[in-house]
Amino acid sequence: MEGDFRLLGPIDLLQLLAQGGKTGAFRVEGGEVYLERGRPVHAAYGGVEGAEALLAVLALKEGRFRFFPGEAAPRRTLEGPLEAYLLEAVRRLGEGVEVGPFDLVRPTAAGLEAQATLEPEAFALLQAASGGKSPLDLAAATGLPLGRVLQGLGQLARLRLVEVSPRVPRTARLRVALGGKGAQVDALLLKAWREHFGRVFRVRVRAGEREVLLPVEGAEGLGVVLSLSPELLLFHGLKAGEEVLVWPEV
Repeated sequence: MEGDFRLLGPIDLLQLLAQGGKTGAFRVEGGEVYLERGRPVHAAYGGVEGAEALLAVLALKEGRFRFFPGEAAPRRTLEGPLEAYLLEAVRRLGEGVEVGPFDLVRPTAAGLEAQATLEPEAFALLQAASGGKSPLDLAAATGLPLGRVLQGLGQLARLRLVEVSPRVPRTARLRVALGGKGAQVDALLLKAWREHFGRVFRVRVRAGEREVLLPVEGAEGLGVVLSLSPELLLFHGLKAGEEVLVWPEV
């Protein structure tokens, strides 16, 4: 097996070798990565060994490679499965699949197998996504900011650890909180509505049987919160902490 990185990069190639349970040496100019039954056991690149060498190989954008099956590693400088290193490489490269706040996200079979080997935040997202959830649901379940959830899911999707099904951005279940100015929702949520529906400046809010129409602005980091000024809370009879349904007026 040999070729160059024009069609598939080292992240994809090593992931394929690992999923196939391969043993051997993956060589590039100036470096090599040894696999043992699909797990990385040694890497060297540019005079460096171990994790940093593996991450340097994963970051390559051009060059040629060759895989030598069955070749044993001269020593062991790596521990753990490949997925954890791949996720760190994807983070460093800023690569990821675009995920919207309303999309449906499910772990893949590979994601379910890998989740116990990932760092806590990625593990929490995969566990919470079991059965299919939206990023908004996952932000509520994990307590993570919506932006972090979208970024993390995009990185997991890049490695095919989750599958993403695009959905029309519609109703959001948000928690009312006391804020300082007017009505505000997360800027990423408002952006998703505007990208799909165009000019969105007001939202409808349903609390029980009551429905109100409010001018809305976007604010960073609100996640699953609808922030309302004291005046709006009192005028519309809403309560801090209650859950409401919010959707754009279109």
